[in-house]
Amino acid sequence: DLYIAWTRVVMGVKMNENVFLPASELREKYDDYEGLVDSINAAVGTTLGDAFQVAVGAEDPGGQPLANNKWINMVLQELYVRMSTVGVIIGISIAFVVLVLSTRNLLAASISVLSIACALVTVIGITVAMGWELGASEAICLMTLTGFAVDYVVHLSHSYMESTSHSPLERTHDALRDMGISVFWGMLTSFVAALALASCQLQFLSKFGYFFLLTITFAYLWAVLFLMPLLATVGPRSSPADGRAVPTTPYNSNTTTHKVPDAIEVT
Repeated sequence: DLYIAWTRVVMGVKMNENVFLPASELREKYDDYEGLVDSINAAVGTTLGDAFQVAVGAEDPGGQPLANNKWINMVLQELYVRMSTVGVIIGISIAFVVLVLSTRNLLAASISVLSIACALVTVIGITVAMGWELGASEAICLMTLTGFAVDYVVHLSHSYMESTSHSPLERTHDALRDMGISVFWGMLTSFVAALALASCQLQFLSKFGYFFLLTITFAYLWAVLFLMPLLATVGPRSSPADGRAVPTTPYNSNTTTHKVPDAIEVT
């Protein structure tokens, strides 16, 4: 008996092969074609088995397929976005745990995480403005950004919490005096190293260098120009061991109690 083993239907589409389309738009078109395949399966029945779609891209003069398969690009884009999102969320979560352990204060840790998030958003916004597309190199770089951004924040916030001063402004001054110069030189040495890495000819190393350069620059700026002023305004105060008053100064005029050395008696 003769029977049809398989058959195929070739359909031409009007999507320009050379035009980059975001994954969300490609997913809509893919779902439309999947709906067409489902309607064919419902009409034909199970005699031939289920139909399925295969996207065939253009071929070069030698007959080899070109790397412009729209459905493959769609899946890769979604994978890169998912990898980057999960990596950033995990990185920020680990950074929050580290900050809580180092500062032993939820308010200081939350403000520090906010500074890290602002730095990451700034770096991502600049890379988008530069016209970079999300690929394998960019996804890997995004997953490592949090580790670079947490460095300066954790040093400054920990130094803030270690201050024995009472008012947030005085504690901020202590943190910048004790750790400010060390954080600055750490940023500067990393900046020089990132410049050397960004000058590499290999594309992955060059992109990683640019990401590293942007991350350490804006992580430092957000830590010094945003985190520290915010801690000086709403940061946690120290808990004095006794209730004796302290002499009024321009920095603690609004404070009422503070632990002072035993040699000083204030009434």
